[in-house]
Amino acid sequence: MMWMMRGGAALKPCLTVCLDRSCVSTNNEAENKSAAAAKAAAGEDKLAGRRVVVDFSLLRRYGGRNFRDLGGHPTAESKRVRSNMIFRSAHLAEVPEESPIRSAGLRTVVTLQSRTEISILGPPHADVLREVRWEHIPIGDRWFREREPISLIPGREHHSILHDFREDWRTFFNILAERDVYPLLFHCSAGRDRTGVGAAMLLELLGVSRERIVADFLESNVEFPKMPLAAAQLEPVFELIDESGGIEAFMSEGIGLDRADLAAIREDLLEELLEDPATSDDTSDRDEE
Repeated sequence: MMWMMRGGAALKPCLTVCLDRSCVSTNNEAENKSAAAAKAAAGEDKLAGRRVVVDFSLLRRYGGRNFRDLGGHPTAESKRVRSNMIFRSAHLAEVPEESPIRSAGLRTVVTLQSRTEISILGPPHADVLREVRWEHIPIGDRWFREREPISLIPGREHHSILHDFREDWRTFFNILAERDVYPLLFHCSAGRDRTGVGAAMLLELLGVSRERIVADFLESNVEFPKMPLAAAQLEPVFELIDESGGIEAFMSEGIGLDRADLAAIREDLLEELLEDPATSDDTSDRDEE
């Protein structure tokens, strides 16, 4: 999701922070901003500095966008992530007719939006869910509860997405460990923050280099150039994994997954890499000579 944090009269781009319904912008953003500012000025909103305004009218325009296949990445042990198996995107309430999502042959869609976001933006479009299993894991419901602030350290918002919702991530990865769920697409509202954290953990589990993980994370900036993500935003996520003893230990002890489930995810999403991608271009050049 993309959020705007309200601190006084100014509105600045930010990431995951707490909010309540009084700060949610629906169809009349100007009116909501004005009302929120009035409350703050009157001293009624003591937590104004930690509230955000969600621009749902803007988010609606991104239905079906920020879409990509997580396959194709080379991993450790001469393997690569299978293509056409695991996808990520923004919300699916509206999906253009020409979108590749419609022809992806999906078996499963996993929605990481909160219940409030679903109630305003809508659930995945009926055309997408036709003959598709839909799982809703409402990461972020707490952000919309009145008077329930979440303390965040600036620059560590993505750490909070992971750390504060471990049970939800356990549910997510338990689904990925099931057989016959692929091809699978997971998404949040903008497909960049919660979806970005989920993709980073999955690619780390599969053995993709962090350089490639960060590159995938930053690819969302193509869709959101005015509110770009930065590589540093994933650093606290990597720190949490490293402090736990690596991805295997983090997923089993920190998230609560069985080692057998981790093995099942790898088995379904990895394939042998027959050619070294680092040398393939050189080899083809030598062949032409």
